[in-house]
Amino acid sequence: MIYLDANIFIYAYFKPKKGKILSDKIKWCKQKAKEIIKKINEEENTYCISLIQISDVVNLLKNAMSWEDLQRFMMGLLSNKTIEIVEISKLMYINAVSKISEYNMDSNDISAYLLMKEKEINQIYTFDIHYDNLPEITRLPELPEKVK
Repeated sequence: MIYLDANIFIYAYFKPKKGKILSDKIKWCKQKAKEIIKKINEEENTYCISLIQISDVVNLLKNAMSWEDLQRFMMGLLSNKTIEIVEISKLMYINAVSKISEYNMDSNDISAYLLMKEKEINQIYTFDIHYDNLPEITRLPELPEKVK
């Protein structure tokens, strides 16, 4: 099982403003995110995401999609049989908040890490490099040197 971070969906679906020039890193991330979404849709693996990460996706994509497109996208995500959607308990989130300064990460990302540990998931699709500093976690995809 592979954990899904919100930024995979954000890079895949968020459209930049017209005329905005994207860096090589952002172009690479957008392309890789689309490839990952294709794998998810083709059911090549099993995946896990929490409602917190789903909320992050909605909060950013609501400005990039019509309400109809957002609803269609979310219904597809919520009904995908290869994705396990998990709730985070209040206690787990409090634990994540208490570790913000220890991990130098926000509580949403820490809650994902704590959930991964609980469910014995050791891989995550994300472009957030701070996951590289977490023991027993492999961040996918690996960023090539040219875009780091």
